[in-house]
Amino acid sequence: MKIIVVGVGKVGATLVENFVKERHDVVVVDSEEKQVDFVVNHYDANGIVGSGLERAVLHEAGVETADFLIACTSHDELNILCCVLAKKLGVKKTIARVRDPQLFAEIDSMREYLGLDLAFNPELQTAREIAQVLKFPSAKSVDSFADGTALMVEFGIGENNPIVGKSLMQISVEYGYKLLFCMIRRGDKVIIPRGDFTIEVNDEVYTIATESELAAFCKKLKIFKPRAKSVFIVGGGKIAYYLAKELLSDGVSVKILEADKARCEELSEELPGATVLFGDGTDQTILDEEGLKNNDGCVTLTGMDEENVIISLYAQQKSVDKIVTKVDRSSVGEMVKKLGLDTILSPRTVIANRIIMFIRAAQTEFSEKIDSLYILNDKVEALEFTVGNEFERQNEPLSKLKIKKDVLVGGIVRDGEYIFPSGDACIHKGDKVIVVTTLKRIGGLSDIFKAGAYKSKQ
Repeated sequence: MKIIVVGVGKVGATLVENFVKERHDVVVVDSEEKQVDFVVNHYDANGIVGSGLERAVLHEAGVETADFLIACTSHDELNILCCVLAKKLGVKKTIARVRDPQLFAEIDSMREYLGLDLAFNPELQTAREIAQVLKFPSAKSVDSFADGTALMVEFGIGENNPIVGKSLMQISVEYGYKLLFCMIRRGDKVIIPRGDFTIEVNDEVYTIATESELAAFCKKLKIFKPRAKSVFIVGGGKIAYYLAKELLSDGVSVKILEADKARCEELSEELPGATVLFGDGTDQTILDEEGLKNNDGCVTLTGMDEENVIISLYAQQKSVDKIVTKVDRSSVGEMVKKLGLDTILSPRTVIANRIIMFIRAAQTEFSEKIDSLYILNDKVEALEFTVGNEFERQNEPLSKLKIKKDVLVGGIVRDGEYIFPSGDACIHKGDKVIVVTTLKRIGGLSDIFKAGAYKSKQ
């Protein structure tokens, strides 16, 4: 597909990187020549220096024949207007980055009128992911399927973990929980395991189950942590605003420490239920005086990766139960993982998953389109599909379906209930099907079957 990306800052460059991996034809547009040069020199993309509001620039980018235009400059209004103009000039679908809380709250009612197919807010999406982790702090990361009916969580395996040295089959028999081990990360290796796979120390384990099953399993392993009831947020930007709003609505006590006095005043007005503090998050005296160690969770959201890491390490020293660290640069993220910090999130990665899902869903010709997509790393993806009218293998056990190698059915959700993907489980119309795979560019449920095993209605 042909994709035009207008604005190639942090988010735009990350999108380009992922689109190139997906083998799309990408053209970037930015008014800053150095930004365009960086993307063109690092990725297989064409670049144009100019404004996305100029007809001549969009014509040069090939807007008339483009499948998607994504506007992700730092200005919401420019992004929206760019999409309006591009739609008039012939692009099939438009996506705009809209970060302002008030504007984003109204965007759904204006989307059709403006010709916007999708509006995305990296800060809001990141805040929701952080809130989800704070609800299940036993895990390093949490992704949800079918509106939270099933969760995919990541655990780190320490030396004293009782499942070390046991095969997945042994764990299943011994613990008896309906819990699917869908992926193991061991050093640089990524494995979709079979029943005879044995767990080792330092493995990163991904499992899929209901929240209650996962909680019971964590309690059995003695790694369970209750939901965070008090959270200390360092940095008062847009992510902090959205996160605090989400936490307060769930009855969580929130403190926000922000170094800009004017921003503190804004947050105090916008979030009357939160305690907003003025101060430097890297000053340990302030952290101690404001009771960092007395909170269940600490989330570091300053604009500096290094500051976030330092504050998180200090929170770790103070034995805060759950620590979430925002890291924008992928190079820093890889180094931070070796420091033993618990949960690391990047807004760029969060939003890349969302947009890739939207584009893949637009590509597929089948009715079983993608509802959710999580890129676990460069090798593995977890996807959710809703089964549509074209699926012809209903009521057949999974054991009889010819599913491709390196594809694992992670579960079926029917009428709000998670069904463990045993061999006798069947797929019905309307089901949500969870798939974990190392295959690339899965666009529809039909793509997981071997050639000749699935035939769509013409």
